[in-house]
Amino acid sequence: MKTVISKNLIIFDFKKIVQAVKNCRDLLTKMQDMDKGSQKKIHFRSGIDTSLLAEKPEHSWTNILPQRYFNLIDRDIYFTRILENQKEGKVELQKMLDEARKVIFSKEELIYWFHKIKEDSVHEAENILIKHEASFFSEEKDIDFERIGFLIGTYEEAEKFLSIMTAIEPIEDERAHYSLLDELEKIDEQFLETDEIPGYYNVQTHPKIKLRTHQLKDLRHDWDEMLKKHADSENTFEGFGNIAYLLDQYHTEFVWAIYQTKPRGNIKALLDFHYNSFSREKVLFLNHIEFRILPRLVNITGTSHKLYEGLFYEWLNEKREKLTIEEKDFLLRSVLSVCMTFLDNVFEYRKSKSENKYNILIRNFLKHALSSRNWSVKDQSMGGTTDPATESNTSGIAFRDIIIENEHSDHISAMECLRIKSIPRDESTDTIIRDHLVKIFRNEPLGISPLFIVVYCESKSFEETWKKYQTYIEQIDFGKYQSLGIDKEFEIDTPANLKIAKINHFRSSKNVEIYHLFINMNP
Repeated sequence: MKTVISKNLIIFDFKKIVQAVKNCRDLLTKMQDMDKGSQKKIHFRSGIDTSLLAEKPEHSWTNILPQRYFNLIDRDIYFTRILENQKEGKVELQKMLDEARKVIFSKEELIYWFHKIKEDSVHEAENILIKHEASFFSEEKDIDFERIGFLIGTYEEAEKFLSIMTAIEPIEDERAHYSLLDELEKIDEQFLETDEIPGYYNVQTHPKIKLRTHQLKDLRHDWDEMLKKHADSENTFEGFGNIAYLLDQYHTEFVWAIYQTKPRGNIKALLDFHYNSFSREKVLFLNHIEFRILPRLVNITGTSHKLYEGLFYEWLNEKREKLTIEEKDFLLRSVLSVCMTFLDNVFEYRKSKSENKYNILIRNFLKHALSSRNWSVKDQSMGGTTDPATESNTSGIAFRDIIIENEHSDHISAMECLRIKSIPRDESTDTIIRDHLVKIFRNEPLGISPLFIVVYCESKSFEETWKKYQTYIEQIDFGKYQSLGIDKEFEIDTPANLKIAKINHFRSSKNVEIYHLFINMNP
């Protein structure tokens, strides 16, 4: 009996050992996988002011006063009237932060809250001294240095938190798509080959000509002098004389010009000045600013970078987004109204069996709908026709699109139209719908949004074809204009024989909205 029990125990223990070994092996594999994952390099913001290990002197204070008041605070005033209150200000900021978190729900809101604290501290401290100056009877001892010390404390504590947030913020998400960087590097090479070194910027053409506002100084003379001075030196580095370094110096000069621009609101004027002077496609300059200049700026703006970032993106959106939210809504409602007008007389229109005539009707209706805003509607290939034989083979795919411009003749949207009788089973063999949908990107190089696809559905089963169409366009490979999927939360009321879907596409790190309007030609 003991032997049996002993054998059973041995067998039982052996199974536990096998399982334990297996568990250890699995754990080791997981640890190795985690270790591999941890080897991924995360790029953080650089700059000496963002070190989390930097030692802070015990007795110091941040000057938040205008320069003319700086000498008011001597050693005695600091130790007797400011230091303790400075500490109280830091403690109070911590309490205020606990309260603020009850109404602040995002990182961006918290950043702006800290900046608001800093601005309020500076304004109140300055007002204390202004009131002192305005009084005929007050003396220096009457200045409320205790309150100034408190405000210095709140300012420093807010700056500390902003420094921490800046230091640990990775920049992985801000990286541009590789194709966009390739495009910028290509134009860099063109500038170098044609000796247009400062090609991105408006630069002083002659040293004796007065430097205009926002213009960069010419660095070429200094560059040539440096080459002459060190040409025969044994200490020159590899690549000495490479003109690409001069182009890089202009980038650095531009960044410093931005940082030194005061008030900061004038930065938009500086960007406009160089944007208007840029001789190539304007979108290249916008990408250059967003993905190459803005990351450089962070190294010298420190904790104020978020403010600069917000200003930059306001400017970029003004240049890229030709429409306000209200104007986008007006445009969408107008296109929907036009499609419903077309649908109202579809029995009469479909007698022609010509997609070009459908398009002309849509264009004319749209002209009337947008006339109240002085917007215009243009046909990019006026007078073009589609061969009837070709129509029968391709379900009537047309080679024209509709361009919409605002009152300033700026291109604000585009529309493509096509006829379909059925949805192909295999997306990989389709050369009709896919090519036509990608065409709208090819014909619209600015990256504007929104865009419109009007589909004349000639199938006998409208609802079923619509469902298949939605599934189908999600599967299409749009190349560098990849679909981010149908917006499931997008809803808008339409009649039974008109359907609408919104697809978001990724284009040069930007979201572009495409509205697909599906018209039942056999209601």
